[in-house]
Amino acid sequence: MEVKYKKEFYILKQKERKIDSEAPAVKVEMLNGESKVIGMMAPKIQIMLSSPNIKDYNNGLHDVLKKFESKILVYIITNSSSSDIKKITTVFGLDEGNISNDFSKFSLKFGVNLSETLIAKSVFLIDKEGVIKYKEIPSNAEYKLNLDEFETSLEEVINLKVKGHTHENWMGV
Repeated sequence: MEVKYKKEFYILKQKERKIDSEAPAVKVEMLNGESKVIGMMAPKIQIMLSSPNIKDYNNGLHDVLKKFESKILVYIITNSSSSDIKKITTVFGLDEGNISNDFSKFSLKFGVNLSETLIAKSVFLIDKEGVIKYKEIPSNAEYKLNLDEFETSLEEVINLKVKGHTHENWMGV
């Protein structure tokens, strides 16, 4: 896939991640210095946001994430400077333990690497089982994410009832 950013065109490097495929696990260092492995099975739904510019984080996106904050874990991966990130964390009250500019491994594993110094804009929605249920990578990194589509998909994943070998199914309840 080709992505435009500031009049330059880039080809996404590494593996393309597909809907309903297993999300990769990746270790990243967060802004607060903590190292976390993200992307695999988790107790909550994971949202992976990436952007070449942390200033893309806006009120609309923040409102969607706040609406579901008790059911999701949000990770923001960017190549922005620590000072720019700190400005945004202050404005929106974001947790530095969930934001990273250690983007290289993440961008390669999630297929959103534009160059050694640049990550594509994207959103990945990963269910509790570690499966990618939604993804968006705009063809121009300066375009906004489709928040309506993202919110609809997030609601669907949150409200999805797990089928399979649960106690109720086994007992015929």
